[in-house]
Amino acid sequence: MEDEKNDHSEKENILILLGDYVAVRNFSNTDAGKLFHTICRYALGENIGDLEDKIQVAFSFFKVRLDENRKNWEKTRIERKKAGRLGGLAKQANANFAKQNEQTVANVAVSDNVNVSDSVSVSVNDIKNSVNNIKNKASPSDAVITILEDLNKRTKSKKGFSPLAQCNQNLIKARMSEGFTVENFITVNEKKVKQWLHDPEMSKYLRPATLYGNKFDGYLNEVVCDLPATNSNSLNKNKFQSADERRIESNKKIFEESLVEVNNERKRQEEEGGDSGFFSQLHGELPESHN
Repeated sequence: MEDEKNDHSEKENILILLGDYVAVRNFSNTDAGKLFHTICRYALGENIGDLEDKIQVAFSFFKVRLDENRKNWEKTRIERKKAGRLGGLAKQANANFAKQNEQTVANVAVSDNVNVSDSVSVSVNDIKNSVNNIKNKASPSDAVITILEDLNKRTKSKKGFSPLAQCNQNLIKARMSEGFTVENFITVNEKKVKQWLHDPEMSKYLRPATLYGNKFDGYLNEVVCDLPATNSNSLNKNKFQSADERRIESNKKIFEESLVEVNNERKRQEEEGGDSGFFSQLHGELPESHN
Protein backbone atom coordinates (compact mmCIF):
# COMPACT_ATOMS: atom_id res chain seq x y z
CA MET A 1 0.00 0.00 0.00
CA GLU A 2 2.89 2.24 0.79
CA ASP A 3 4.32 1.57 -2.66
CA GLU A 4 0.97 2.38 -4.19
CA LYS A 5 0.87 5.69 -2.37
CA ASN A 6 4.37 6.44 -3.46
CA ASP A 7 3.48 5.60 -7.00
CA HIS A 8 0.45 7.95 -6.90
CA SER A 9 2.45 10.63 -5.20
CA GLU A 10 4.63 10.72 -8.27
CA LYS A 11 1.68 12.19 -10.16
CA GLU A 12 1.86 15.91 -9.71
CA ASN A 13 -1.37 17.00 -11.42
CA ILE A 14 -4.97 16.06 -12.03
CA LEU A 15 -7.04 16.80 -15.13
CA ILE A 16 -10.29 18.73 -14.69
CA LEU A 17 -12.18 19.71 -17.80
CA LEU A 18 -14.20 22.87 -17.98
CA GLY A 19 -17.17 20.87 -19.16
CA ASP A 20 -17.15 19.04 -15.82
CA TYR A 21 -16.91 22.30 -13.92
CA VAL A 22 -20.08 23.64 -15.58
CA ALA A 23 -22.13 21.10 -13.62
CA VAL A 24 -20.98 22.48 -10.25
CA ARG A 25 -20.37 26.13 -11.02
CA ASN A 26 -23.38 27.11 -8.86
CA PHE A 27 -21.93 25.38 -5.78
CA SER A 28 -21.30 27.49 -2.74
CA ASN A 29 -17.71 27.99 -1.77
CA THR A 30 -18.18 25.52 1.10
CA ASP A 31 -19.55 22.79 -1.16
CA ALA A 32 -16.99 23.60 -3.87
CA GLY A 33 -14.26 23.29 -1.23
CA LYS A 34 -15.57 19.93 -0.05
CA LEU A 35 -15.69 18.71 -3.68
CA PHE A 36 -12.20 19.94 -4.32
CA HIS A 37 -10.81 18.14 -1.25
CA THR A 38 -12.62 14.96 -2.26
CA ILE A 39 -11.16 15.08 -5.76
CA CYS A 40 -7.63 15.63 -4.46
CA ARG A 41 -7.83 12.87 -1.83
CA TYR A 42 -9.14 10.43 -4.42
CA ALA A 43 -6.41 11.40 -6.83
CA LEU A 44 -3.86 10.78 -4.07
CA GLY A 45 -5.40 7.41 -3.32
CA GLU A 46 -6.69 8.41 0.09
CA ASN A 47 -9.96 7.32 1.64
CA ILE A 48 -12.62 9.89 0.84
CA GLY A 49 -15.10 8.54 3.41
CA ASP A 50 -18.86 9.10 3.26
CA LEU A 51 -19.95 12.06 1.18
CA GLU A 52 -23.03 14.17 1.24
CA ASP A 53 -25.46 13.36 -1.55
CA LYS A 54 -24.87 16.64 -3.29
CA ILE A 55 -21.05 16.22 -3.16
CA GLN A 56 -21.35 12.51 -4.08
CA VAL A 57 -23.33 13.31 -7.26
CA ALA A 58 -20.95 16.09 -8.29
CA PHE A 59 -17.90 13.94 -7.54
CA SER A 60 -19.26 11.16 -9.81
CA PHE A 61 -18.71 13.43 -12.82
CA PHE A 62 -15.07 14.03 -11.89
CA LYS A 63 -14.45 10.44 -10.78
CA VAL A 64 -14.90 9.12 -14.34
CA ARG A 65 -12.31 11.58 -15.58
CA LEU A 66 -10.00 10.86 -12.64
CA ASP A 67 -10.21 7.08 -13.14
CA GLU A 68 -9.47 7.41 -16.86
CA ASN A 69 -6.65 9.79 -16.08
CA ARG A 70 -5.27 7.40 -13.44
CA LYS A 71 -5.47 4.47 -15.86
CA ASN A 72 -3.52 6.37 -18.48
CA TRP A 73 -1.03 7.46 -15.88
CA GLU A 74 -0.51 3.91 -14.64
CA LYS A 75 0.12 2.77 -18.18
CA THR A 76 2.53 5.61 -18.76
CA ARG A 77 4.25 4.95 -15.41
CA ILE A 78 4.71 1.25 -16.18
CA GLU A 79 6.07 2.03 -19.62
CA ARG A 80 8.43 4.62 -18.20
CA LYS A 81 9.54 2.21 -15.51
CA LYS A 82 10.11 -0.50 -18.06
CA ALA A 83 11.90 1.90 -20.36
CA GLY A 84 13.94 3.13 -17.45
CA ARG A 85 14.91 -0.40 -16.54
CA LEU A 86 15.84 -1.15 -20.13
CA GLY A 87 17.60 2.14 -20.39
CA GLY A 88 19.52 1.35 -17.28
CA LEU A 89 20.41 -2.06 -18.63
CA ALA A 90 21.41 -0.49 -21.91
CA LYS A 91 23.52 2.07 -20.11
CA GLN A 92 25.10 -0.66 -18.02
CA ALA A 93 25.64 -2.77 -21.08
CA ASN A 94 27.19 0.16 -22.87
CA ALA A 95 29.35 0.86 -19.87
CA ASN A 96 30.41 -2.78 -19.67
CA PHE A 97 31.06 -2.89 -23.39
CA ALA A 98 33.11 0.27 -23.22
CA LYS A 99 35.10 -1.16 -20.34
CA GLN A 100 35.64 -4.45 -22.14
CA ASN A 101 36.54 -2.59 -25.30
CA GLU A 102 39.11 -0.54 -23.43
CA GLN A 103 40.54 -3.72 -21.93
CA THR A 104 40.50 -5.40 -25.35
CA VAL A 105 42.26 -2.44 -26.91
CA ALA A 106 44.80 -2.53 -24.11
CA ASN A 107 45.31 -6.27 -24.57
CA VAL A 108 45.59 -5.86 -28.33
CA ALA A 109 48.07 -3.07 -27.84
CA VAL A 110 50.16 -5.23 -25.55
CA SER A 111 49.80 -8.20 -27.90
CA ASP A 112 50.64 -6.05 -30.87
CA ASN A 113 53.69 -4.73 -29.11
CA VAL A 114 54.87 -8.24 -28.43
CA ASN A 115 54.06 -9.47 -31.91
CA VAL A 116 55.54 -6.44 -33.59
CA SER A 117 58.70 -6.84 -31.56
CA ASP A 118 58.88 -10.51 -32.41
CA SER A 119 58.05 -9.80 -36.05
CA VAL A 120 60.71 -7.13 -36.27
CA SER A 121 63.22 -9.48 -34.67
CA VAL A 122 62.28 -12.29 -37.01
CA SER A 123 62.27 -9.99 -40.01
CA VAL A 124 65.73 -8.67 -39.19
CA ASN A 125 67.05 -12.21 -38.79
CA ASP A 126 65.44 -13.23 -42.05
CA ILE A 127 67.02 -10.27 -43.80
CA LYS A 128 70.42 -11.12 -42.36
CA ASN A 129 70.07 -14.73 -43.44
CA SER A 130 68.95 -13.68 -46.91
CA VAL A 131 71.89 -11.30 -47.25
CA ASN A 132 74.29 -14.04 -46.16
CA ASN A 133 72.74 -16.47 -48.62
CA ILE A 134 73.05 -13.92 -51.40
CA LYS A 135 76.67 -13.31 -50.49
CA ASN A 136 77.40 -17.02 -50.44
CA LYS A 137 75.71 -17.51 -53.80
CA ALA A 138 77.34 -14.46 -55.35
CA SER A 139 80.85 -15.46 -54.22
CA PRO A 140 82.12 -18.09 -56.67
CA SER A 141 84.18 -20.98 -55.37
CA ASP A 142 87.76 -21.58 -56.46
CA ALA A 143 86.54 -24.50 -58.55
CA VAL A 144 84.13 -22.32 -60.53
CA ILE A 145 86.81 -19.71 -61.13
CA THR A 146 89.35 -22.32 -62.28
CA ILE A 147 86.92 -24.06 -64.66
CA LEU A 148 85.65 -20.89 -66.34
CA GLU A 149 89.10 -19.32 -66.60
CA ASP A 150 90.26 -22.44 -68.43
CA LEU A 151 87.31 -22.29 -70.82
CA ASN A 152 87.83 -18.59 -71.49
CA LYS A 153 91.52 -19.17 -72.16
CA ARG A 154 90.89 -22.01 -74.59
CA THR A 155 88.13 -20.20 -76.50
CA LYS A 156 90.13 -16.97 -76.51
CA SER A 157 86.96 -15.14 -75.63
CA LYS A 158 87.43 -11.41 -75.16
CA LYS A 159 84.55 -11.01 -72.74
CA GLY A 160 84.59 -14.49 -71.27
CA PHE A 161 82.11 -16.34 -69.09
CA SER A 162 81.78 -14.76 -65.64
CA PRO A 163 82.27 -16.85 -62.48
CA LEU A 164 79.87 -14.42 -60.79
CA ALA A 165 76.97 -15.42 -63.02
CA GLN A 166 74.56 -17.50 -60.93
CA CYS A 167 73.59 -19.68 -63.88
CA ASN A 168 77.23 -20.67 -64.46
CA GLN A 169 77.71 -21.41 -60.76
CA ASN A 170 74.55 -23.52 -60.63
CA LEU A 171 75.61 -25.66 -63.61
CA ILE A 172 79.05 -26.37 -62.21
CA LYS A 173 77.75 -27.04 -58.69
CA ALA A 174 75.10 -29.40 -60.08
CA ARG A 175 77.69 -31.50 -61.91
CA MET A 176 80.08 -31.47 -58.96
CA SER A 177 77.26 -32.66 -56.70
CA GLU A 178 77.06 -35.69 -59.01
CA GLY A 179 80.70 -36.51 -58.27
CA PHE A 180 82.51 -34.83 -61.16
CA THR A 181 85.79 -33.05 -60.43
CA VAL A 182 87.53 -29.93 -61.63
CA GLU A 183 89.78 -32.13 -63.78
CA ASN A 184 86.68 -33.54 -65.48
CA PHE A 185 85.57 -30.04 -66.42
CA ILE A 186 89.02 -29.21 -67.79
CA THR A 187 88.90 -32.38 -69.90
CA VAL A 188 85.52 -31.47 -71.36
CA ASN A 189 86.78 -27.96 -72.10
CA GLU A 190 89.78 -29.38 -73.94
CA LYS A 191 87.82 -31.93 -75.97
CA LYS A 192 85.00 -29.71 -77.11
CA VAL A 193 87.24 -26.73 -77.89
CA LYS A 194 89.38 -28.99 -80.08
CA GLN A 195 86.24 -30.21 -81.88
CA TRP A 196 84.21 -27.02 -82.21
CA LEU A 197 86.46 -23.99 -82.02
CA HIS A 198 87.08 -23.71 -85.79
CA ASP A 199 83.62 -24.85 -86.80
CA PRO A 200 81.43 -21.79 -87.41
CA GLU A 201 78.29 -23.80 -86.82
CA MET A 202 79.40 -25.44 -83.56
CA SER A 203 81.70 -22.83 -82.00
CA LYS A 204 78.71 -20.96 -80.59
CA TYR A 205 78.02 -23.95 -78.34
CA LEU A 206 81.31 -23.54 -76.51
CA ARG A 207 79.49 -22.19 -73.48
CA PRO A 208 78.72 -23.43 -69.94
CA ALA A 209 75.02 -23.95 -70.72
CA THR A 210 75.93 -26.56 -73.34
CA LEU A 211 79.16 -28.03 -72.00
CA TYR A 212 78.11 -28.41 -68.36
CA GLY A 213 74.51 -29.45 -68.91
CA ASN A 214 72.89 -32.89 -68.97
CA LYS A 215 75.30 -34.15 -71.68
CA PHE A 216 78.37 -33.47 -69.56
CA ASP A 217 79.10 -37.16 -68.89
CA GLY A 218 78.83 -37.96 -72.60
CA TYR A 219 81.25 -35.17 -73.50
CA LEU A 220 83.65 -36.35 -70.82
CA ASN A 221 83.76 -39.94 -72.09
CA GLU A 222 83.67 -39.06 -75.77
CA VAL A 223 86.61 -40.35 -77.85
CA VAL A 224 88.11 -37.49 -79.84
CA CYS A 225 90.28 -38.34 -82.84
CA ASP A 226 93.02 -35.94 -83.81
CA LEU A 227 91.97 -34.55 -87.18
CA PRO A 228 94.42 -32.95 -89.59
CA ALA A 229 94.47 -29.22 -89.36
CA THR A 230 92.32 -27.54 -91.95
CA ASN A 231 91.03 -24.09 -92.50
CA SER A 232 87.53 -22.97 -91.72
CA ASN A 233 86.69 -22.39 -95.38
CA SER A 234 87.21 -26.03 -96.29
CA LEU A 235 85.20 -27.14 -93.27
CA ASN A 236 82.42 -24.83 -94.20
CA LYS A 237 82.52 -25.98 -97.83
CA ASN A 238 82.44 -29.67 -96.93
CA LYS A 239 79.65 -29.17 -94.43
CA PHE A 240 77.23 -27.77 -96.97
CA GLN A 241 78.03 -30.18 -99.83
CA SER A 242 75.37 -32.69 -100.73
CA ALA A 243 76.07 -36.44 -100.81
CA ASP A 244 76.26 -36.45 -104.64
CA GLU A 245 78.65 -33.52 -104.64
CA ARG A 246 80.90 -35.22 -102.14
CA ARG A 247 80.84 -38.46 -104.19
CA ILE A 248 81.69 -36.59 -107.41
CA GLU A 249 84.48 -34.76 -105.63
CA SER A 250 85.86 -38.03 -104.30
CA ASN A 251 85.69 -39.74 -107.74
CA LYS A 252 87.38 -36.76 -109.33
CA LYS A 253 90.20 -36.98 -106.84
CA ILE A 254 90.61 -40.71 -107.45
CA PHE A 255 90.62 -40.13 -111.23
CA GLU A 256 93.28 -37.45 -110.97
CA GLU A 257 95.45 -39.67 -108.80
CA SER A 258 95.00 -42.57 -111.21
CA LEU A 259 95.88 -40.37 -114.18
CA VAL A 260 99.07 -39.27 -112.52
CA GLU A 261 99.92 -42.89 -111.83
CA VAL A 262 99.25 -43.81 -115.48
CA ASN A 263 101.41 -41.02 -116.81
CA ASN A 264 104.23 -41.94 -114.51
CA GLU A 265 104.04 -45.57 -115.61
CA ARG A 266 104.02 -44.59 -119.29
CA LYS A 267 107.12 -42.48 -118.85
CA ARG A 268 108.88 -45.30 -117.05
CA GLN A 269 108.08 -47.79 -119.83
CA GLU A 270 109.17 -45.36 -122.52
CA GLU A 271 112.44 -45.02 -120.76
CA GLU A 272 112.81 -48.78 -120.51
CA GLY A 273 111.69 -49.25 -124.13
CA GLY A 274 108.82 -51.68 -123.77
CA ASP A 275 105.34 -52.48 -122.44
CA SER A 276 105.36 -54.36 -119.22
CA GLY A 277 101.72 -55.24 -119.65
CA PHE A 278 100.50 -52.49 -117.38
CA PHE A 279 98.52 -50.71 -120.11
CA SER A 280 97.10 -53.98 -121.45
CA GLN A 281 95.93 -54.88 -117.99
CA LEU A 282 94.58 -51.37 -117.43
CA HIS A 283 92.75 -51.48 -120.77
CA GLY A 284 91.14 -54.76 -119.81
CA GLU A 285 89.86 -53.35 -116.52
CA LEU A 286 88.37 -50.24 -118.15
CA PRO A 287 84.93 -50.51 -119.72
CA GLU A 288 84.69 -50.32 -123.46
CA SER A 289 83.77 -46.92 -124.78
CA HIS A 290 80.74 -46.58 -127.02
CA ASN A 291 80.81 -43.98 -129.74
